[in-house]
Amino acid sequence: MIDNKLNDLILVLDRLLALSSQISLINGTFQTGIPFLTVLREDEPTPVSQGVLSPSFCVVIQGNKKLQIGKNTIEYRAGNYLASSIDMPIKGQVLNATQETPYVAIRIMLTTVEIASVALEANIKIVPDNRLKLGAFVGKVDSEVLEVLERLLKLASNPQAANFLAPAVKREIIYRLLTGEDGELFYKNMLLHDEAAGISKAINWIKANFDHSLTIDQVARIGNMSISSLHHKFKAVTTMGPMQYQKQLRLQEARRLLLSGKLDVTRTALLVGYESSTQFNREYKRLFGLPPLKDIQAIHNKENYSRM
Repeated sequence: MIDNKLNDLILVLDRLLALSSQISLINGTFQTGIPFLTVLREDEPTPVSQGVLSPSFCVVIQGNKKLQIGKNTIEYRAGNYLASSIDMPIKGQVLNATQETPYVAIRIMLTTVEIASVALEANIKIVPDNRLKLGAFVGKVDSEVLEVLERLLKLASNPQAANFLAPAVKREIIYRLLTGEDGELFYKNMLLHDEAAGISKAINWIKANFDHSLTIDQVARIGNMSISSLHHKFKAVTTMGPMQYQKQLRLQEARRLLLSGKLDVTRTALLVGYESSTQFNREYKRLFGLPPLKDIQAIHNKENYSRM
């Protein structure tokens, strides 16, 4: 029985690998014609890079990857998925990949509202667990989840059908995740932060106001909790304090704006909430390892090299 399940999993992973290769052979992230669906690919190991993990479900089709969230290290490989219910500043690195056997993953953007809606309508009941957990986690997928994902990937080549059918297929994927082997893990990790008193409100408020001056008192009031409770819960979910979380969001957005080539460093610093360019440059270098302009040039040089 176990061998049959493993064989089914391997077969559908092979089919997904073939489909993803038809969609994109480009290194990096490829946005399909379905707005919430992207294909990720790398044909060589990558250096550690900084980023923000958005609320999503990402299943590895081939290869393996390592993420660092604060002091926590997460490794996942083919047959695993990585999921997050909140925006999580992370460090990531593809470990094993070659041109013959590239790292390939498929990502679906999710919201807790979508997950809660499916759980409610399908009458999926799981005993609540009020212990706060890290906002990102790794689970296992079964062949049923992957077969639905296969149908979604096939829709990507048919815009008219995708426009009508993709939302329903996405709901089926959520249903299969909730009722599959790691369904309880998925449910508790993805919905806990909405149910845990105040922490989801606090995180979402900082995300919406990251470019404004904030105080701990403000954030605590938004979450309707004491300052000490805020610090404890925030660190349990994100591995960092509220102000550090805000700083990470500011700097990640600044990097995105600078990569667009439309703004200079001074204007970018002001837009993300810094009053001092000197402070911005110092904190940018501390996070990314290089001053803003050198960092952006290094990224562009790497992109140009990968196209050669």
